[in-house]
Amino acid sequence: MTAVVLSMPTGLDGDVLTPRDGDARWQTAQSSVDGSVTRNTSDGPTIMVALSNPRTERALMTLAGALAKHENGRVLATHIVTVPNQTALEIAAEHRDQLDSESEELLAAAKADAARFGVPVQTRTILSHRGVEEVFDAARSNDADTVVMGYGGARFAGGRAEGTFEELAHNLPCDFLVLDGQDLDLSDVLVPTAGGGSSDLSAEVASALRETIGVDVSLLHVVGEGEEASGREFLTEWGTDHQLGDAELLVETGDFETVIERIGDQYSLVIVGATERGLLSRIVRGSLALEAIERLETPVLLTERPTARSLRERLFGRR
Repeated sequence: MTAVVLSMPTGLDGDVLTPRDGDARWQTAQSSVDGSVTRNTSDGPTIMVALSNPRTERALMTLAGALAKHENGRVLATHIVTVPNQTALEIAAEHRDQLDSESEELLAAAKADAARFGVPVQTRTILSHRGVEEVFDAARSNDADTVVMGYGGARFAGGRAEGTFEELAHNLPCDFLVLDGQDLDLSDVLVPTAGGGSSDLSAEVASALRETIGVDVSLLHVVGEGEEASGREFLTEWGTDHQLGDAELLVETGDFETVIERIGDQYSLVIVGATERGLLSRIVRGSLALEAIERLETPVLLTERPTARSLRERLFGRR
């Protein structure tokens, strides 16, 4: 058995079902949308939030709520509880009193934070031996379009062999947003770009935050000496193509790490897109090369978009 899945909406008890022969997981039949939130009647995207730390809950739900509102989608808040390998999941599920209290408190806070954006929100608690790998399974089984998670949670890969996890992390099931930071007090965001699919995702997040929260957006493009004119031409065109034509444009010379370390702390959030596949894998293994990002005092949102996503999926979602 790989996981136990409990639907634990606030104010409603979830039942644990005995798995049928061959089933890999248990799941309750119940889930709910908070009655104070208007249900989403469109076929918008699912923004899944992987919660594990109460200190990061509000920041992650702010990002997810803004995206869901911007895209007319819904939020699925999941509390993934890592169970020690020596403890059977069935035994952990039987001792639910403490689990119910901890999960209900965390997920009730998540619902309240999502309600600020007026979007539908569902909650789920998952017991697993596998840590962050369970996020991949949950994203696939819930047909998530985007996963929002904390940087600290991504650093724990669970017990699976490194080669297997490398394969998972290089074949992401959907867009991933990984927040390095606990608190968000959003007023202005910086979006560095050199083009590419993950920068497109960064632009989408920035647009959502501007529309829903009213942040100011600045775009950054780093070039070599003597390339300032062509860099500004690129950045102007890129901003226009991504509905950010009125954003502040910054063209800086030098190497990226030096520039981002010099100006990043002037903003309340820096949104950085992966320049190659495997960003999440490198975070988990602790080998992310951009040490300057980790030294920033301001929160950083790392984004990665699967390279295999089709144009139709990007425009209309996975369904």
